[in-house]
Amino acid sequence: MSEPVMLIEQANNRGTLYAVVEQDDRVAYFYLYPSELLTSKYSPRPCWLRNLMPAPAKKDVAAMKEGMAPMLEVAFCNHPQGKEPLEKERLAIVWLEEGDGAAVMYDDEILGVIPGWSLYNEEHSVAYAADCIGAGDTDRLMPLGKRGTNAMYDRVDQAIAFWKEWSDETSQTWSILQDKFIKAYEGAFGPLQQYYAIDGDQWPPMAIGKFEKDGIVYLLTLGVSIRPMPWVELLYNERSPGFRRMELAMAFRKDDFSDKEMMNMGSFMSGLADRPWKQVTWLGEGHTVKSDELVAPFESVVLSSALYNGPEIQLPEVYGDKVNLYWLSPITKLEREYAHVRPNAGYYLLEKMIEHNLNHVAAKRPELPFE
Repeated sequence: MSEPVMLIEQANNRGTLYAVVEQDDRVAYFYLYPSELLTSKYSPRPCWLRNLMPAPAKKDVAAMKEGMAPMLEVAFCNHPQGKEPLEKERLAIVWLEEGDGAAVMYDDEILGVIPGWSLYNEEHSVAYAADCIGAGDTDRLMPLGKRGTNAMYDRVDQAIAFWKEWSDETSQTWSILQDKFIKAYEGAFGPLQQYYAIDGDQWPPMAIGKFEKDGIVYLLTLGVSIRPMPWVELLYNERSPGFRRMELAMAFRKDDFSDKEMMNMGSFMSGLADRPWKQVTWLGEGHTVKSDELVAPFESVVLSSALYNGPEIQLPEVYGDKVNLYWLSPITKLEREYAHVRPNAGYYLLEKMIEHNLNHVAAKRPELPFE
């Protein structure tokens, strides 16, 4: 038996996962591998693509015992006598917009899909293959089926259109979206005073806008919501369009913070804007994040849209999805620990903050009392 040969390898946008197609003289497989920094958090995900030899009658346990990729048994394979080897020139990878799932294409047709949500649950890891026609009770390979019978087709089509749009140098998508966000923010906080690019010349374009109104400085991101966040589809299922896109914001009383202190916290917000994709995670209401950029006694922030009680902000939808604007409110170590005493305790912290008349505007204040 020959050693597997890698036909194609492609990293996602932030280099956190790698899509690979390999084949030996028996079988071809598609894999998603985590980067070295994420190997302790996520496991590789396989997707059988095709047998190159006659399919075995039963599960290919012998190959697995030898540490080899198993062939698919004959009952679940649409080519019992095997197919010709894949040609690398005809292969292409399409990453889903979240960057946690991908499809492999062959002559522009889907061969296999590993959805992002399969990355997060070892027991429910699933892949879809075009040449699979059935699955055993415990198998994690499912038939892709025909168009109209599997939502994966629409997901991959959407991803192809998304990347095509953003790779088109003549596209006005960013300038249009940029203008919509700036107008939404100006409608609430007055004219844009300064504009800071925070994307480091990487896609997607992201920025922070600085505004000032009634002695309060506002820093708000734009462009973060271009990408849906990982994890959210698994956690919210059909409700995920309401939670998978975000922008971030901070507000400061000028009397409480110096320009340097505000800019340091803005720098922290800039790094946080890319965290879901750099760490394959997500951010949402009540989440807390530690930071060394905060002014003592604060050492973390809590994210919330519920704390906001200012003028209405008419944020645009992005790809038909609601965009959540999460305000970063500085909290102390004790307050953060209170938010972690039980599941979803971040919501209880927010309730306590609201009870004590705290809102989206950061201010130097005494620590919240806890019984």
